[in-house]
Amino acid sequence: MCSEQGSATVLTLALGLIICCAGMVSLLVVQLTLARSTLGSYADLAAIAAVQTAGEPCVAASLVSSRNGMELFACEVKDGQVIVEVRMPAPELLARFSHLQFLAVTARAGY
Repeated sequence: MCSEQGSATVLTLALGLIICCAGMVSLLVVQLTLARSTLGSYADLAAIAAVQTAGEPCVAASLVSSRNGMELFACEVKDGQVIVEVRMPAPELLARFSHLQFLAVTARAGY
């Protein structure tokens, strides 16, 4: 009887576990990238809406943010520019496997 009998099973299981872990990490990276990209687009939209409004820019940014499922975290009007910081809850899978509870992005628009 060979002393290495069954070692291929252990190696196959270990390789399968490594592939599953790599797949999970890849899924988390894709989810984070997609969420940050979407959040960045919505933050740009809020900043542009704030610049184009005739009234209170931060109110317009807050309205656009809330309609897109974000929270306006900060808004500053300075020298013809509006700087907004928006945040949204991290996707569930990402929040579960990391310490990220919120994703935040800053956008600037102006003349």
